[in-house]
Amino acid sequence: MDIRAKVAEVFIINMADVFMLDEEYIAANPDLNFKEDLAANSIKYFPLLAALEDELGIEISLHDFQNEGKTVSLGIDYVTWLYKKQKNM
Repeated sequence: MDIRAKVAEVFIINMADVFMLDEEYIAANPDLNFKEDLAANSIKYFPLLAALEDELGIEISLHDFQNEGKTVSLGIDYVTWLYKKQKNM
């Protein structure tokens, strides 16, 4: 499994839990916008980012994630980039 696929799996599982959505729905709709489509706020972002940090062993800035990860796909791309950067890959 490549890094992006690993990040995507962890991301989607945790996002489904936090946003109370079906994993298949999230995977099938990578253009879901956190703010516009999901009405995301810090109450939703914090548990998602905390779970990603714990499971992937990286640090994620809320502010940076909100700027870079506006959609599910962009969020996965950003977390993948952070993972590679922080793990020196």
